Amino acid sequence: MPKTFYTEVPRIVAIGDLHGNYQGFRKILMNTGLINSHGHWMARNTHLIQLGDILGRGGEPGKIFKLLRRLEEEAPAYQSHVHVLLGNHEAMTMSGLLMYNTMAEFHDLSQEDLVESLVASVVDPLEVRGNLEGTSSPDWSPMPMEEKLEAAEVAKSNRKKALVLETANKLEAGKYGRRLEAMGCQEFRASLSPWGKVGKWLCSHDSAVIINDTLFVHGGLNREHGCQPLEHLNNNVRDTLGKHLPPDAKLDIMLRRDGPQWNREFTLKPNEAKGRELNEVLDYHDCKRMVVGHTPTSCITPSKVGSILPLYNEKLICIDTGIGKTYGEHLSALSLERHDLTAHYM
Repeated sequence: MPKTFYTEVPRIVAIGDLHGNYQGFRKILMNTGLINSHGHWMARNTHLIQLGDILGRGGEPGKIFKLLRRLEEEAPAYQSHVHVLLGNHEAMTMSGLLMYNTMAEFHDLSQEDLVESLVASVVDPLEVRGNLEGTSSPDWSPMPMEEKLEAAEVAKSNRKKALVLETANKLEAGKYGRRLEAMGCQEFRASLSPWGKVGKWLCSHDSAVIINDTLFVHGGLNREHGCQPLEHLNNNVRDTLGKHLPPDAKLDIMLRRDGPQWNREFTLKPNEAKGRELNEVLDYHDCKRMVVGHTPTSCITPSKVGSILPLYNEKLICIDTGIGKTYGEHLSALSLERHDLTAHYM
């Protein structure tokens, strides 16, 4: 598993949500001096950190996945490092929730040879959830004879209803499966499953990391999730994704609205109380600031479209400027060198 704490890093380049904009991502990497014209790593003593949401809402996420995997391998030769954090779109897709994914994404992953053979097809967590709903433990308490006879009739009737329902569900599932197959969606889900080519790779990454005096996370860390060792937090997310349980937005840490992938409490509702909570989390980790993506800065301050936005006296830096084409393709990066923070726009 990756480390969660790094010190004495001369230069850090942080890039926010990509949402499939492969060409835009390459342009950012070239303009910040991280890769050469051939797309290979060239920066020395530099850490690149990408804050998640590589996919979702279209584009070419397959090409980005392949590029990042290669850069991860190339960077150490230059005493550099590449960090890829898990965003809410990675968490949703790996959990089988594909409402923000498009046919362009399905096609791109298959073109990039990131799809495993669909032998013993992927278990759909939504399907698992359907099988679990309505089940309960049997009641073994004593029952009078007349109630036993009545219960037997009810059970017989219920078995008939269950058989009819099961047949209908199978027919509907067959139609659903054929629709998914026609869209190329089944292969996409196979690739993003915990044992798929992309999903297995994502499961080896963190949700939060500290580099020098800065805490990086996709959405944000509140008191509940932030005041704990990052190793515990990261392992919790990885364990939940790896178990391939039915998605539950109330229980799963990576799907909870206040979890590290989804939290918008600091960005959309800034106030003094949240400022104190942010200080508490930063003090716990002995950090000066938190850098987040997830919330487009245009949603925080509409007049700052495409801009990196500091809040709480620069203790929170929001870098989701809308790099994805669906958000306007506002290319940007944040560099941290010694004590200097610089916003880069292309």
